[in-house]
Amino acid sequence: MKWPQWIAALITVSALVGCAKESAQQTIAPENQTAAVTYPLTRTDDAGHTVTLTKKPQRIASATEGTDEILTALVPKSDIVLVTQYASNPTYSNVSSLVRGIPTIQTTNAEQVIAAKPDLVLLASYTEPAIVQQIQQAHIPAYEFNDFQSIADIERNIRVIGQLVDNPQGADKLVTNMNRELQTIATKVSGQPKLRVLDYSSFGYAAGSDTTVNDVIVHAGGINAAKDLHGWQKITDEQVVKLNPDVIIDTTDDQAFVQKLLSNPALQHVSAIAHHRVYTVNSADLTSVSQYVTRGVEDVAKVLYPSLKFES
Repeated sequence: MKWPQWIAALITVSALVGCAKESAQQTIAPENQTAAVTYPLTRTDDAGHTVTLTKKPQRIASATEGTDEILTALVPKSDIVLVTQYASNPTYSNVSSLVRGIPTIQTTNAEQVIAAKPDLVLLASYTEPAIVQQIQQAHIPAYEFNDFQSIADIERNIRVIGQLVDNPQGADKLVTNMNRELQTIATKVSGQPKLRVLDYSSFGYAAGSDTTVNDVIVHAGGINAAKDLHGWQKITDEQVVKLNPDVIIDTTDDQAFVQKLLSNPALQHVSAIAHHRVYTVNSADLTSVSQYVTRGVEDVAKVLYPSLKFES
């Protein structure tokens, strides 16, 4: 899942998180990822469904942008038969050049998925149950993901997909690279002042705790000004004034909202507004729920500490 998809799904996802995490954690342990994968392979997905793969999948349909981006790093392009419409849009995707030529799906459509004859479908748990059921009734394994709330969730999803597609070593390498990149950023920002950062968009939502953006802010060296909120919460001008962030960030596809914030009379005494510290961050990076989330961390760190030099 990836913005703008999250707006419609965030309430459902938040409601499902607790039970999904428990069942998923019982299914796949990260420390076992380098073990050889054997088929038939049976796993319990984040929606509690039992999923069995009789053989290594070689026709994979991806119905979430996060899985679009993870798959391109773990399997040959020829093994991917469907990706989301966002995968080919560089505004939202880090893999637009890698998925060129792969058929896209605008919304999860059971008929289109079935017609692609996949031997594995990757979905989000907010997919309509009727659609999931229709795919399952066609005897196509469908694995649903639910956890999009942290970088740890992303790493776990990478490892899950690594096992499903028989590439646990590749998944481990992706996670190792992520952690190395995060450590490099942490070292770079060490000792810098801790700025209070608010992620705020024209939809009126702020990123609270239990969001990937919260982790992005923290790993970039900041403090999430909305950390006392749970998940994505709609907030008012009055709450922005009360939070009084040092920095406000938004995505690059929401440029007009930055100007609106800067000219809003009700917000002129907010520190970020008064000091013109309202910034846009690359949409594909900041909203990523794949290995590319580390780019979002670096992007935010550059905004918070412009005097520092980063690798990219």
